Amino acid sequence: MSHRNEWATRRRLVTALCLVVALAAAIRADDGGPAVVAGIGGVHRTGYWTPLAIPVTTGISPPSRAWVADPDGQLVGSPPLEREAGAPGGAVRACIRPGRPAAQLAIERAGAGQGGGAPQAATRLADAASPLPGTTVASTTPLVLVHGDLPATAAALRLVAGERTPALAVRLTTAAIPPRLEPRDLDAFDEAIMCGRDLGTLAHDTLTALDGWVRGGGRLVLIAGESAVAVAVGGPPACDWLPGREPRLVRLRRFASLEAFARAGGLAGRSPPQGVEVPQFAEPLVDSGTVEVFEGSRTELPLVIRRAHGLGTITWLGIDIDATWATAWPGGDRLLAALLGGRSIADQGLSNADPGRPRVPDLAGQLRLALDTFPTPHAARGVPFEILAGLGVLYALALYPLDWWFVGRSGRPWFSWLTLPMLAGSFTAATWAIGGLWGHYAPPRCQVADVLDIDAAGGLVRGSSWLAVSSPANAALDISVAAAAAVPVTGTDAAVSWFADSGTGFGGVDSATAHPSLAAHDYTHGDSLADLVGVPIAAVSSRLFESAWTAATPTPIATSTLVRDSRGLVRGRLVHQLPFPLRECRLLHAGWLYDIGDFEPGTTFDTEASRGPRSLAAALTRRVAIGDRDRAERWDTAGLDVARILEVAGFHAAAGGTGYTTVAAGRLQRLDLSPLLAVDRAIVVGRAPAGIRGTTWHVRLQQDHGEPVTLAPEAADSGPLVRIVISLPEGQSTPATAELPEDTP
Repeated sequence: MSHRNEWATRRRLVTALCLVVALAAAIRADDGGPAVVAGIGGVHRTGYWTPLAIPVTTGISPPSRAWVADPDGQLVGSPPLEREAGAPGGAVRACIRPGRPAAQLAIERAGAGQGGGAPQAATRLADAASPLPGTTVASTTPLVLVHGDLPATAAALRLVAGERTPALAVRLTTAAIPPRLEPRDLDAFDEAIMCGRDLGTLAHDTLTALDGWVRGGGRLVLIAGESAVAVAVGGPPACDWLPGREPRLVRLRRFASLEAFARAGGLAGRSPPQGVEVPQFAEPLVDSGTVEVFEGSRTELPLVIRRAHGLGTITWLGIDIDATWATAWPGGDRLLAALLGGRSIADQGLSNADPGRPRVPDLAGQLRLALDTFPTPHAARGVPFEILAGLGVLYALALYPLDWWFVGRSGRPWFSWLTLPMLAGSFTAATWAIGGLWGHYAPPRCQVADVLDIDAAGGLVRGSSWLAVSSPANAALDISVAAAAAVPVTGTDAAVSWFADSGTGFGGVDSATAHPSLAAHDYTHGDSLADLVGVPIAAVSSRLFESAWTAATPTPIATSTLVRDSRGLVRGRLVHQLPFPLRECRLLHAGWLYDIGDFEPGTTFDTEASRGPRSLAAALTRRVAIGDRDRAERWDTAGLDVARILEVAGFHAAAGGTGYTTVAAGRLQRLDLSPLLAVDRAIVVGRAPAGIRGTTWHVRLQQDHGEPVTLAPEAADSGPLVRIVISLPEGQSTPATAELPEDTP
């Protein structure tokens, strides 16, 4: 009994100690670490911009900066945080970019080090950091934002993305939205599905952020049948998502065209006996897009319309399939999959089309490799492994058997006291000389690649740029980005961050272990996301960065009389007012390409005088006729032509997607303007002269010993890729799709 009493006493003591420790941890968490929400609904995607909501607790110093780990495991500080006016409890928001699956997050507070358990500023914060809260999604997993009751969403995503690249739906609820949602907070999402019946529950700033995300290149599916009236009454920006004005409701009892579009029957049997109310617009928009499904005539009662919205697209469905009568329809998943564009999302994941290609994870990784390969022999770069291995083998052979044989033949063992230092000194001098030959003494350099997209109709300008910096010595970088001065813009919103590979490969953002870095210390953003301060770079190495900015242009960029004729071809004239000429210029629409050549500012291009049209896919894949067959140029995943990579990434779907490149676009997916070619848009594509920059980079390098150096970025290609999106007026041509009745002229 004594032993039993002794064990019982010990169990009570251990239980009491555990309770005390748990209570102390809970008190400390309540004191120093409020509940932080990352992403939308607690879901965030590795390698993408993520909103962060930090509640402010009374009696505790407010958060002043948020730190999150990059792919190297180094913590990156956000710009100084400010309390959001009107947010519950005065919450603080930040925008961060996690670089690892279990990225460490640290919250710095004003007056850190004086209590409260917050980490002190500046130095290493890993001891005070904790894993980013919420659900982490891999960078290769497509995300779809859903607002509304759509039970068929999960099944539709399986149809669209396939089993190998599963897509994830994230519900957008009021509780899931961080304070002051911005377009950049939606960077992780590939598509969005909004139900008009539930749009009234979203705040105006949330709708504004969604609208900005679509205009910046996002893709939105709007389901608004009977609810279109409420959406129109609600005003902008949601009313601008509808394909017309002043909707009135009419009864629809036939669903044959919609069932054919979804390739699923039975919808008519599920509908109410009196029919379903759908909107009929009294005033269609000028750029109302392409009608894909209709009842009666194409203009009388359209049901599915795809149209451009800035640099993005909106697909509108005129039936509320989230209504009670439609949610049980077995074909709802197929209809949603068709609205999402078929298997377009699948191309955003990693492709298994060519299992033998281990060289790059995606087109973004190939661009990264191309930028990191400096073209001249004077660029600072590491000595190839083959040469280092060869030196090691030669050194080992020189010691044995060469030195052993020489000393043994001489009969004087003391010779080894001379030969060993001579061999070591010789190989040390050879290694030093090879290091100098490979750029150890070369000056620091950087090169840049740019893409400039302009929506001529809406006045939106989007800049995308990538920078590679090499340094021969340990140094720290201060980097900032701004809109290019070549195009007059206002209201610039810019951000710069690291540029890393996706996936689980070496250095990838989904890798379980951090990419080892020889210069491991933390760095931070400046006063805004457009600045980075104190980025470490190791000797004879390089670092890569990416930036994106959006702005509005107050001046017209292009004047156009382009229309589509009865054959779906573009006819008319075009003039651009850019302050620089466009070289190797072409006009793209649907599946056709028109050669323009050198396009000077103020000059007129007439399609009647141009060569073409010719196949766009053939031009992108560089298809040539060999005998009686056409053969496309095989995509080289080891190619280092920056201009070629951006050309194909910019119209990846039009080139054939992963079927042509064998790899997905990755982070370059947002550059793909292929969806605009199938609606009421034409795109002018050309190269700016070498002296023009699409993004202004300011790079300042501070070596450990020496004066600060300001680096001038060099163009990795001939000049930035410039693309101007031109609106084609409705009513003067037939849609570009081929889904026309046989009796349509």
